[in-house]
Amino acid sequence: MPSTDQSLDLLRQDIDSIDIAIHDLIVKRGTIVEDIRKIKQGAGPALRPGREAMIMRRLADRHRGRFPLQALFCLWREMLGGFTNMQEPFSAAVHAPPGHDRLVRAARNHYGGMVPLNTFATASACVRAVVERNAHIAVLPLPADGEIESWWPLLMSNDEKTPKVVARLPFLFEEGAEGALVIAPWARDLSPSEASLIALRLSERTSRGRIMGAIAAAGFVEALSLATIETEQSDCLHVIEVDGAVQHDDPRVAALRIQFGGPLIDAHIIGGYARPMVPATGPNRT
Repeated sequence: MPSTDQSLDLLRQDIDSIDIAIHDLIVKRGTIVEDIRKIKQGAGPALRPGREAMIMRRLADRHRGRFPLQALFCLWREMLGGFTNMQEPFSAAVHAPPGHDRLVRAARNHYGGMVPLNTFATASACVRAVVERNAHIAVLPLPADGEIESWWPLLMSNDEKTPKVVARLPFLFEEGAEGALVIAPWARDLSPSEASLIALRLSERTSRGRIMGAIAAAGFVEALSLATIETEQSDCLHVIEVDGAVQHDDPRVAALRIQFGGPLIDAHIIGGYARPMVPATGPNRT
């Protein structure tokens, strides 16, 4: 019977073998990513939030044992950031007013250590950085009532160059974590469990109950009012999260005009995202 020291040495040898096998697979994944880069040759963005969400859900579904799911996600997020950077280097503009760097941490945790993060004191400057192509994406705070500066109305445009919301952070829900939305100048990458954002401009003040009633009557389900801005009585803005991958030509968007009538000036789909995962409670699977 081997001694304790001998048993530990054998187990450590197994760990060393596993480390080598993991590294070999990472190297192999890198060669495949390089082949993808050569085939795509700039045909579409390398950053694919929808596909990344599907990868992370698949990992969570098959995860077993006591190794924390959060730690697994950290490993894969770092790898995904590195592999995406291999295809096409990208940078992020991050909203970070003085004394507030939580979105910087959220961006770093999601995109990894290699991605350049450029901080801006105002949300509008982050949006401008994306519009002017000085950043590939921008990480911005969630819309909320009473916010000092609202960035999401800047996305209410029919111009094809206007950025859209493409992701929500963090993807794995963390109690107390700073939530954020990511905008990019390309079409969002759809995934299962998708949510969409509808931004409305009304010519008169309208109660939240009336707005949500019209949203439901138009056919949208699982709707959630995120923020309302009333700069003046004749210019009232609302942003609502609805279930599903809604596009601008969705007949339910046209139905909103029927529900609201004359007060509805504009209705825009300003993007969407894969809904964040909420980790299961209870003991880990074995």
